[in-house]
Amino acid sequence: MTSWRWLCAGLVFVAISTTVAAGLGQLAGGLDQVRAWIALGAGAIAALITWSRASAPRQKITLADGILFVVFAIAALRAFLWVIYEQGNEWKVLSPHNLGDMSLHLNLIRRWAAGGDFWPENPFLSGAIFPYHPGMDLWNAVLAIAGVPVFEGIRWAGLLGSAATAVALWRWGRGFALAAFLFAGGFAALVLLRGEPLAAMEENIAWKNLFLTMFVTQRGLLYSLPAGLVLMCVWRAQLRGENDGPRLPVPAQIALYATMPLFNAPAFLFLSALLAAFFAAAWRQGCARPFFAVGAASVIPAVWLVAMVTANFTAPSAFRFVPGWMQEDGGLWFWLRNFGLLPPLLVAAGVMVFRRGDLTARVIYSTGAATIVFCLFFAIAPWAWDNTKLMIWGYLALAPVLWTELIGRWPAAWRAVTCLGLFASGGISLATGLDARHGYGLADRMEMADAEVLLRTLPSDARVACLPTYNHPVLLLGQPVAMGYDGHLFSQGLDYAPVQRDLDALMSGAPDWRHAARRLQVQYLLWGPREDAKWASSTQAWKECAAVVARTEKAGTVYFITPCLLAD
Repeated sequence: MTSWRWLCAGLVFVAISTTVAAGLGQLAGGLDQVRAWIALGAGAIAALITWSRASAPRQKITLADGILFVVFAIAALRAFLWVIYEQGNEWKVLSPHNLGDMSLHLNLIRRWAAGGDFWPENPFLSGAIFPYHPGMDLWNAVLAIAGVPVFEGIRWAGLLGSAATAVALWRWGRGFALAAFLFAGGFAALVLLRGEPLAAMEENIAWKNLFLTMFVTQRGLLYSLPAGLVLMCVWRAQLRGENDGPRLPVPAQIALYATMPLFNAPAFLFLSALLAAFFAAAWRQGCARPFFAVGAASVIPAVWLVAMVTANFTAPSAFRFVPGWMQEDGGLWFWLRNFGLLPPLLVAAGVMVFRRGDLTARVIYSTGAATIVFCLFFAIAPWAWDNTKLMIWGYLALAPVLWTELIGRWPAAWRAVTCLGLFASGGISLATGLDARHGYGLADRMEMADAEVLLRTLPSDARVACLPTYNHPVLLLGQPVAMGYDGHLFSQGLDYAPVQRDLDALMSGAPDWRHAARRLQVQYLLWGPREDAKWASSTQAWKECAAVVARTEKAGTVYFITPCLLAD
């Protein structure tokens, strides 16, 4: 019961603090210490009220559950203590999947902590909208304003989010849900029997290890996973009429659900579908009131947040019909390699669910299965793999049903063999993804220190023209850039080709470089070793009229080019 109270109170604290900060930031155009502490105070009050009113029955932790908690803790400590770390003269990240994402997170956190504009134009592409759900980055910015160092805040957010997720998974589906999350996989490990390298196992599959490729890199899941699972636990108990089940007051449910768009849009989509399904089922049972209250009271805040993260509903849509998801020419082996025993077991579990007539299990199974099937036929983002961000919810929703309605009813030996078949490959992926061979250079610390000196006098919202790459110091230090990492821009469905052409014209010193700079809306230009290597033949025409703001040997020179743009 105590762990449930702390779990719910902590999640409400994050939800209310971050949402209040977003509202104050929009009204005032940015954050400062006063607004950050108001947001934290509001979150603390809401958390205290939630702690006093939430409740759940005590439940026994089995030996298997305990082992899985230990494995989860080891994985989380390894992943998040080294999520970004210092080694020699480098800042490194443990996961290769974080090389591109970490610059985006650091930019937003540092920019908002420094008082940068909120809600901003796209800080990574001149003149573009910014369709993104940055809840965890905003939360870390609030902590940074309150005095928590940025890197420490990122680590602690990961560790506390991991603890919350582990408890929420266990409440939702006990040890089987923990294993399903940690060890998701099919038969990809069979490559080892053919003598192929371990790297091939993870590279050649679409349904990758969820902990490594999503939980560690998609920071919004640190909140949305435990918050969504808490809501699912409460709604399941409400539909079943369990008086002794997990309880959460309706205002706290609204806080967790309505704020979900700020942290994770796919989570909000799934939870909305599940809430509608629970409401429809409860209507037939005469117990729909709490579900209606949550949905109705969430409309206004949820619409506001959806409008924010979609740039007032103008975000480009990549929705399209793609049957087979990422199958291409893989045929049957694609499904075996990625999902293994899971599809036939889910079909068998569905037969059992509808044969036995448990209404709640039917609702959960139908919503979870429909989510997965939808993702196998329709792409929701430019990169088809991003469907995983929605598929994970259907998969975790089905995990307890798969156990209670099918596998858990079998003899112990059959249960063990089935779990080995389901989770062995994912377990190998997890172990190899966290071993000592990993660590990828993100930034040169000396270059970062020099760049910090260069940017010290620039306004926090001044856009800088520089090389568009994932680890440029300007990006990592929180300054808006003319164009950032193209991987981010592609995943957001943005057309960056015109900006790329203008940036190339500016940096090359082409005859129309002034017009290009005006279109890019840049005031400053950084020219350093990276830029010199990319545009080696540049005329650097801006030198004749630009003012030198600062210069260092390692990072280069910052030019104030606005005087050049005032000329004809």
